[in-house]
Amino acid sequence: MLAGRPSLAEIAQVLKGAGISRSTIHDAFCSQRLPKWKVIDALVEVLSSKAPGGRPEEDQKVLYEVWLRAAQESDGQQNQGPQTSRERKAEIHELLQRALLPQKIPQIDGLEIASRYLPASDPRRAGGDWFDVIPLEGAKVALAAGDVMGGSMLSIALMAQLRSELNALVQLSLPPHEALNRLSEQAQRLMGDQLATCVCAVYETDTRLLSISSAGHIPPFLLRRDGTGFILDMPTGIPIGLAADACETITVQMNPGDTLFFLTDGVIVSPTEGLDPGLARLATSLSEAQTAADPTLPSLEDLIDVPLKALGNLRHDDAVLLAARLS
Repeated sequence: MLAGRPSLAEIAQVLKGAGISRSTIHDAFCSQRLPKWKVIDALVEVLSSKAPGGRPEEDQKVLYEVWLRAAQESDGQQNQGPQTSRERKAEIHELLQRALLPQKIPQIDGLEIASRYLPASDPRRAGGDWFDVIPLEGAKVALAAGDVMGGSMLSIALMAQLRSELNALVQLSLPPHEALNRLSEQAQRLMGDQLATCVCAVYETDTRLLSISSAGHIPPFLLRRDGTGFILDMPTGIPIGLAADACETITVQMNPGDTLFFLTDGVIVSPTEGLDPGLARLATSLSEAQTAADPTLPSLEDLIDVPLKALGNLRHDDAVLLAARLS
């Protein structure tokens, strides 16, 4: 994350190749002549760019900071404009949310991985749920899921920064609780009144040992080869940004055929169903699907869709589901 906000000159230099002029940035942030959404609209094209090799890390940091500034101001506006503006806002929300999630799941020896992201039915509640799969040195991989509360452009901007920062922290070979504690410390300077949760795990493919820690997030669901399943019994911790030393790491021995599901609350919580009934529904649906396929295992791509089918088309919140199966 940037220590300070970039100047307009720095912003203009980074965005020059994207066709976003200095005058556009200046008008957006220093006058009332251009809506903030014009800048956000342009940043969509930059942040979702699929240019070969991606963008330099420093450029990405500047882009996220510019976007965060625009999101903070736009989310605070009282006049949302005509219906077409609201529709465009919803379109931008989903486009950016998807663009800032992993576009391709890396291949990890000994693991089969599948993922899903479903936006909330109400675009005003969409944004902020994320996941990541990060290959590490020494036959290890980091798996993470998180949720920035609020469902807004600001939530998506914060989600992008938290995901980027956690990616960098786990590549320092930090244990999960240390990575989350440092992330929480850094987030205290960034998030203001926003709340975010995250669960982070590091899996060693050689030993099949999983180290995992949570910062206020729903623990993952572990489905065994025989169809038995349970939510991991682990310290929940407290949300990111509230304390810098509240996370703990536990270890779990994994076995061939086990599947671990990382999820956000949109998968299991609705206005008519709380956390415990939702978890029970998740466990039942996954266990039944697993045992029905015995003696083989169901396709992971099919299995991950089972709990999402119950959500239908009326989703109260974003839903992220990340599944990792030991082969």
